[in-house]
Amino acid sequence: MEKLILLFVLVGCAHHEKASDKDIDQYCQDLNVLYQKKAAIESNIANLHTTRTIEGGYYKRHIIRECSNGFCKLELSAAPPILKYELNSPDANKQGYVAYPDINLAEEQYDLKQWENVYKSVVKYAPVKNSFFLKNDKAKLCFEKYPFVNENHNYRKYLGR
Repeated sequence: MEKLILLFVLVGCAHHEKASDKDIDQYCQDLNVLYQKKAAIESNIANLHTTRTIEGGYYKRHIIRECSNGFCKLELSAAPPILKYELNSPDANKQGYVAYPDINLAEEQYDLKQWENVYKSVVKYAPVKNSFFLKNDKAKLCFEKYPFVNENHNYRKYLGR
């Protein structure tokens, strides 16, 4: 039994050591897409009640579309706002209505749960070990090429290395 466990450990380590540059790049692409989607979902949840933005007007829901080669297009929802009568609000229009983003919290939470499930699967079957982003020099290429991977996995930067 011990020999069998040792064999699995050695095979697992060998698999990680022999990951091709293409496999590593695909893994980084997948992570970059996932983190772009997570950022959009989290932004939507955080701005559920935002009636005033720097750009002007209410927050518009972020939607991720057309992902390829590790990058996605971000679109702003064209859905009309939800109008609520709040006469004394500084954001009220002349009729006393305030425009709120058309964001369904339950849908966003569902999307976040789906994201977590996909993320777990991608990481579980990763071509590299968990320590890849901390120790491997090839991680620098991921960080340079994929900004969302850099933001979420550049542990060296966080640790001051």
